[in-house]
Amino acid sequence: MTGAPTERWRQIEELLAAALDREPAAREKFLDTACAGDGDLRLEVASLLAAHERSGVVDRLAPEVASIATRLRGTAAMLAGRTIGRYQVLEPVGDGGMGVVYRALDTRLGRTVALKFLQPRHDADDSAERFRLEARAAGALEHPNICTIYDIGETDDGRLYIAMPLYDGETLQERIARGPLPIGEATDITVQVLRGLAKAHARGIIHRDIKPANVFVTADGVVKLLDFGIAKLADVSLTGPKAKPLGTVAYMSPEQADAGPVDHRTDLWSLGAVLYEMLSGRRPYARGVPAPRADGQSPLPPSLVAQRPDVPPALEQVVLKALERSPADRFASADAFAQALVAPR
Repeated sequence: MTGAPTERWRQIEELLAAALDREPAAREKFLDTACAGDGDLRLEVASLLAAHERSGVVDRLAPEVASIATRLRGTAAMLAGRTIGRYQVLEPVGDGGMGVVYRALDTRLGRTVALKFLQPRHDADDSAERFRLEARAAGALEHPNICTIYDIGETDDGRLYIAMPLYDGETLQERIARGPLPIGEATDITVQVLRGLAKAHARGIIHRDIKPANVFVTADGVVKLLDFGIAKLADVSLTGPKAKPLGTVAYMSPEQADAGPVDHRTDLWSLGAVLYEMLSGRRPYARGVPAPRADGQSPLPPSLVAQRPDVPPALEQVVLKALERSPADRFASADAFAQALVAPR
């Protein structure tokens, strides 16, 4: 786990890039849709857009970026040293859009754990309920490829936390940062994620935020699917007709980016994007899925085989099928995706 750059800042970067990719007249509407319900996020992105339009952009943008980054890190160490219930909080080890993660000692069982605390800035929105939903979703799933939930609790001052294992290893995001993965390693990681997704989908749970930062690879090669904070449960809805699309722009399926109805196949699209990135070292669509062509299909991402000749054409076809714009044209299930990956090529 790593604390910098924060997931919040990564989200701002992606939204800023997506906004700059649009005509100036279309940016306000885009931000209204992408940031609906998160006024702070909209203000941050809008301020960066405004700085971009002013003269002396580099000189003007740098202090604004630094100011935002400072605010995002402001509460990172505030819980270190406290004892909360049975847990002695030791040090921050990472943070994300909703939570800050600390290394902690479970004094009852004598083991080191990760404690994920809800960010204070989310106390007044629906994130507290989403935080509880994460515990409920992941806690309902016992599978070797899904992060275990030990406990959920609340501090004396009302901050929610989740206790989970502190794994030894690295996120897939950190692994990809060193370069494209060997083909066998990339397909093995994908198959392990698909096994975890198959379990979740069978329970009516859609993850909705599959991305490299939410895939953890332990030191012994076991893949753990993290962060069910925006999961969709079959019997729970946290979004209304005007809700913003939840997720990470670069890994959102077309239907998720459009804030349309989603089913388990949205996770398969996102994982296809992750597999593409593992093989190439780049995202298939850096700023989110582009608008469809006249025939209703998405433009194809740059060819994997052209970038990397050792990628079998059959493997590239598996990736492209996962990235089909229409859910009906993708794999029907996580199991079908996995079977295509392990089939002889």
